[in-house]
Amino acid sequence: MERGIHNPEVIDEVAFDHDSDEMALIMYATEKWSDIDARIAELQDKMSKYVEFAAGGQLAEEFPDRNDCKVRFQLNCAYLPNEKMMLFLERINDVLTKGGMRLLVNCTEAEDENPKKGQ
Repeated sequence: MERGIHNPEVIDEVAFDHDSDEMALIMYATEKWSDIDARIAELQDKMSKYVEFAAGGQLAEEFPDRNDCKVRFQLNCAYLPNEKMMLFLERINDVLTKGGMRLLVNCTEAEDENPKKGQ
């Protein structure tokens, strides 16, 4: 199955971060943030699946040697989220921190597909 926030049934990637001693549950957002309400709905569905995976015990079952690690949800974006999405991500992080988890957002703005002449 294809990974990305548009597919809530897939855990995109799980990694152990040695520097922070966290299990990172990584999601990928590869498209531009157009139709923001649809993207927020997709991300809500994806986050629900990820929280269920972590809090429901499946993460601990699959990685029993990392059971004592904190959990970090990580959103890797190809494009910078707009203001509405950033506010949504901040609210998600606020909720997660109350449960001892956190959300990290990494963005690598893709190059402009249509650069202006002379640049």
